Amino acid sequence: MNDMTIAHMAAILTSAIQAADRLELDALKSPALADMDLDRIRDIKLDCSTCINLLDQFGRWRR
Repeated sequence: MNDMTIAHMAAILTSAIQAADRLELDALKSPALADMDLDRIRDIKLDCSTCINLLDQFGRWRR
C-alpha cells in the first residue's frame, strides 16, 4: 500500500464519519429513533476513527 492509497482510504473514512455526524444530528432531532439507532451511529463513527488511526500508524511504520 502506498502513501496515496492510505490517504485516499483515510479520506473515505473521514467522509463516512461526517455522514454519521449528520445522521446523529438528525437522530437527535427525531424522537422516533431509538437509543439503539444512536448507539449504532456512534459505533460506526468509532469504528471509522479506529481505522483512520490504524492507517496513520501503518503509514508511520512504513516510513
